Amino acid sequence: MTERTLALPQQLSQDPGKEIKELTYWGAVRAKLLRDKITMAALALGLFMVAITLAAPWIADNVLGFDPTDTNLRMRNDPPTWAEESWPKFENFTRTCQGDSGCAWSLWPEIFADSAAGLRACWGGGPGNCHWLGTDNAGRDVLTRGIYGGRISLRIGAFVAAIAMSLGVVMGLLSGYYAATMIDHVINAVIMLLGSIPLLFFLIILAAVFPFFRTPFGLSFMLGIFGWTGISRLLRGQLFSIREREYILASRAVGASIWRIMFRHMLPNVSSIIIVIAIFDIAGAIIAEAGLSYLGVGIGPPNASWGNMMQGSLGSFTSAPWLVLTPGIFIFLTTLSIYLVGDGLRDALDPWLKNE
Repeated sequence: MTERTLALPQQLSQDPGKEIKELTYWGAVRAKLLRDKITMAALALGLFMVAITLAAPWIADNVLGFDPTDTNLRMRNDPPTWAEESWPKFENFTRTCQGDSGCAWSLWPEIFADSAAGLRACWGGGPGNCHWLGTDNAGRDVLTRGIYGGRISLRIGAFVAAIAMSLGVVMGLLSGYYAATMIDHVINAVIMLLGSIPLLFFLIILAAVFPFFRTPFGLSFMLGIFGWTGISRLLRGQLFSIREREYILASRAVGASIWRIMFRHMLPNVSSIIIVIAIFDIAGAIIAEAGLSYLGVGIGPPNASWGNMMQGSLGSFTSAPWLVLTPGIFIFLTTLSIYLVGDGLRDALDPWLKNE
């Protein structure tokens, strides 16, 4: 009779004296994130945007050489310094495209050559000699205001996420734990009341009557007060099943307090959802601030934010497109990085999803 042998897995045939490290849940999450190249690239981009906004005073003084509030009416809506020679030729090119004879593509070699020469001159000119992204309608440097504007926009995003998460988590835990009771009914009634208020018109009225709501903290407070309802309803639905599990019933049996059960036993089970939604809320708050400031009811001058920079560029897209593109690019890159990081975290925090 043929003798058969049992082949052991490779990992079991290794040196038995070698220590085997236990892979924890958060270790698996970290390993998934490190393998996700898109998420890591988005994280690097997001950290870069945060770094340049935090270092805005140093960059403005030592690299750009301009103050975000200094005005020079003699330089209103000037194109980027490196494009002073090429910009008129580009405008001529756009005019030729509007005619019947077709676009004058022969102008592009001159445009590229003049732009390259301007870039070399700006690069060696030192701080204060070059407006890299042009000036606005008050003669202020657009790039300097862009990096300063990120300080307000990102601060608002963080404040809104903190306020909304704090209220939403507490209300969601209470509503989920006391499901189908008076507390749950009261919280749901508050959520429905806030949801029935037309937020945009309400914020416009508040900003017009109370100047406090046009400050970064005031605007963050209002957006946070109206932004917690979504996470609360989501946690309530998730906690319906968790509150009936054996370890929750055992905690009640041994006399654990309500707050201990909610924050020590129920909250960790939904922590991954909270982390992902908090990241998405930051991006949503940045876009909301930009939209409100664009309408003129957000952050007011002289403070620079990406939203009021967009508002100040009304009617200048054809004559001074850098006024629109600069804050638009800042908003696009920041929100894109936040959404990609949030999407990567959502996949990494899912214990049932395996990234091979």
